[in-house]
Amino acid sequence: MGRKLYNLGCRICGRGADLFGHPASIVLVALFCAIWFLAAGAAGENALTLILSVLSITLTQMVLNGQRRSEQALHLKIDELVYAIQGARNEVAGIETKSTEELDALRRTGEAAEDELTLRGATGEG
Repeated sequence: MGRKLYNLGCRICGRGADLFGHPASIVLVALFCAIWFLAAGAAGENALTLILSVLSITLTQMVLNGQRRSEQALHLKIDELVYAIQGARNEVAGIETKSTEELDALRRTGEAAEDELTLRGATGEG
């Protein structure tokens, strides 16, 4: 049940972000605000501010959810390429979950391997 609800939420967020990110939606919101100010005047300003605040927070979360899912898919694709390339360091696949210290250690070992390859090329070895 929880998984179905999660998937439904993801679909709603994705479609909402697509819908509200469309240029026509932005124009409609601007028109809505202008009409609201003209019709309600200063008395409606607080209500409009509240509505727009809640809407902006909700839309921001929708966009962040979409970006997170897109980023996960991109990392999966990159990991698949790392595993497929012969000679690639497989320990860098899934690197996005590693700590800063682990990333620094991987960077140092990669730089050391690169330096070794450069030295081999310069001396004619290999």
